[in-house]
Amino acid sequence: MTDEPKRPDPDELLRLIKGEEGGEDYKGYLKIFLGYVAGVGKTYRMLSEARVLQDRKKDVVVGLVETHGRKETEILLKDLEIIPRQEINYKGIILEELDLDAILKRKPEFVLVDELAHNNVPGARHLKRYHDVEELINAGIKVYTTLNIQHIESINDIVQQITGVEVKETVPDRIIEIADKIELVDIPIDELIERMNEGKVYIPEKAEQAIKSFFKKRNLVALRELALRYATIHVDYDMDRYLKKDNILGPWETSNRIMVCVSPSISSMRLIRIANRLADRFNSEWFAVYVEPSYGFTMKREESIQLEKNLELTEELEGKVFRLTGSIADEIVSFASSKNITLILMGHSQRSRLQEFIAGSVINQVISKSDAQILVVENEDKKREPPESLRMDLNTVKYDWKPYGLSFLSIGITVVICFLISPFVEAVNIPMIFIIPVVITSLIAGRKAGILTSLLAVASFDFFFVQPYFSFSFSDVRLIPTFLVLFIVGIITSLLADTVKKQVEYTRQRETFISSLYDLSKDLLTSHDLDDILEKSTRYISESFNYDVLILLPNDDNNNLEVVSRFGTKRDFDKHENGVATWVFQHGQAAGCGTETLSSSKWFHIPLKAQEKIMGIMALSSDVNITTEQRHLIEAFASVISLALSNLIP
Repeated sequence: MTDEPKRPDPDELLRLIKGEEGGEDYKGYLKIFLGYVAGVGKTYRMLSEARVLQDRKKDVVVGLVETHGRKETEILLKDLEIIPRQEINYKGIILEELDLDAILKRKPEFVLVDELAHNNVPGARHLKRYHDVEELINAGIKVYTTLNIQHIESINDIVQQITGVEVKETVPDRIIEIADKIELVDIPIDELIERMNEGKVYIPEKAEQAIKSFFKKRNLVALRELALRYATIHVDYDMDRYLKKDNILGPWETSNRIMVCVSPSISSMRLIRIANRLADRFNSEWFAVYVEPSYGFTMKREESIQLEKNLELTEELEGKVFRLTGSIADEIVSFASSKNITLILMGHSQRSRLQEFIAGSVINQVISKSDAQILVVENEDKKREPPESLRMDLNTVKYDWKPYGLSFLSIGITVVICFLISPFVEAVNIPMIFIIPVVITSLIAGRKAGILTSLLAVASFDFFFVQPYFSFSFSDVRLIPTFLVLFIVGIITSLLADTVKKQVEYTRQRETFISSLYDLSKDLLTSHDLDDILEKSTRYISESFNYDVLILLPNDDNNNLEVVSRFGTKRDFDKHENGVATWVFQHGQAAGCGTETLSSSKWFHIPLKAQEKIMGIMALSSDVNITTEQRHLIEAFASVISLALSNLIP
């Protein structure tokens, strides 16, 4: 019996039809010249093709090309129109970057933009050059650019294993995936080393240093193989896309679904990249799941920052993020079952012995309970220093001593109370009274302050109420179990109290958000007054997130944005912020504080979009950074507001 051919997915066909109808006219074109290392000739190849296009009477300009002093490259630049670079004053030094606005104003058919992975100077519109390229593509301009294999985000950890060098400038894989064509620029390794020795890649002094470090022959062999493999995978994607476009039936869909378990550890970044590579290889959907443990161990400040970076990396690589709360193993198994996960990626546990003692081995529990395949990845960077950006964040954190002050205060008050009632109670009952400040401190100030209170409770009981008084010595050895029991019970009580506090806070916060979203949806969809909708929208969001919120709508001429509603304290919203809002309105993507576009803004700007039409802009400002989870909730609020506005604004 022959296999029945699989029917094409309707959603996929609809997407392709839309792409055929308007994609070519609306979007530009992206071609990437991919190499395995500097000096293979990417820029030379790009300029050579630009000369061919110019000979064919095509409108070609040079947005930015780095010649690095190579004469043969400089010769190819002759007779090509070059857009002057933008000058940016950074800490008293004038630096040059791609002049994005000048290119958009010139609007050529083709533009050359070298070094796609470059980080822009602070003060430029975007933090990364690939964001500039995206904007050029969306403007309908065809972009030619260059990239080395080590700058692709999903294989960043592999490159570090090969070379021992952590590459800071990376490009997310989604940029590679939207490329219309990737051309591999390749030369034999011996020829590349010869070019290095001749000074055609770097100046002689720098070339000699490079050959001894990054440009070792074994590194070049591995990087070249990596580039060839990556280019081959992209050819497979192109073939799949052409088959779909021509309506050729085949095994388009895959039943594979991948899940990666994320923790507040820097090693999770490697797990995320592995999951992304596997998802690309199997053309499958993938998820990143973080489970907040139910036993309530509070994350350190650096762990909290690293967790947000891990989740941001997931979104950058186009994975779906989920935050869960409860038993880690049970939540992982339950989620995997609900999403039909076929492969679960987990890292070796880095939890403490106390955490392992309380909850057991998560990996063993998942293996025994789940039907999915489990891939356990070794954590190779346990001793690795946190990134420089993370260390800078931690240097700005001020330590709060107030919780520990509460420990001393609560024990001091308890000692006074015990002195007052000691004539009326037996000494054996006094340790029970010291449990009270432990519980109260844990609920108010958290686990660490609760543990300190437990220690102080034992010390105070011994010092004030055990003979000889006012000393830490004791004559009756039978009191040792009492001290141990008081301390252990105090620690357990503080852990339980802290767990209850965290769960109550989490539940209350989620309930507040869900309740506010429900109330806002109900109020907006039943309201027919524009001013009422705007006032309710800003008030609900401000009260839910404790942010300053304002909404901007285009004026009657549809040229300028005006603030039509705001709620919260009067933070400045000047011409610069209005310019950011205008850019977001024109391009339909979020920008401002916390993003990589116009990041100097003090407000987070998000478009209010309904049915592909942008109704206006919502801007939010706060003293704290917006987390990934909060951003998702804000997007949910924005969707409801956009829908309500679409019913009133033509």
